[in-house]
Amino acid sequence: MTNSDQMNNSDQIPEPVPITESGVDIIGEYELKRAGSLILAKKLPKDERASFLMACEQEAKDPTTILLISIFLGGMGIDRFVIGDTVLGLLKLFSFGGCGLWWFIDLFLIMEATKGKNASSAYRIFCQLRD
Repeated sequence: MTNSDQMNNSDQIPEPVPITESGVDIIGEYELKRAGSLILAKKLPKDERASFLMACEQEAKDPTTILLISIFLGGMGIDRFVIGDTVLGLLKLFSFGGCGLWWFIDLFLIMEATKGKNASSAYRIFCQLRD
């Protein structure tokens, strides 16, 4: 093995491997917060899954709809208000979308921000049902 082969192998970041204990996957809190509602639903008892998925569906925002809102009303911060980022919405409103720059950058970031908000909402509902 040459030095370059060793260097390439050491530069790769290993993928996280779920810890298993007696055949049950143990997922860390960070992974649970980023998991989608379907993954979290599998962690619940079968009788609670339907109510969990229904609650997630009611609170979830559609990323494509938020992108359209961002295109047409993002300069006023309406897109951030809709997904629940009130402070960013106010900053965007009073700076006129960062003089257009923040509005343009948000066109690329708003869909991922929406998915993150949906995931955190699903995790909050999951924690309420689990307790």
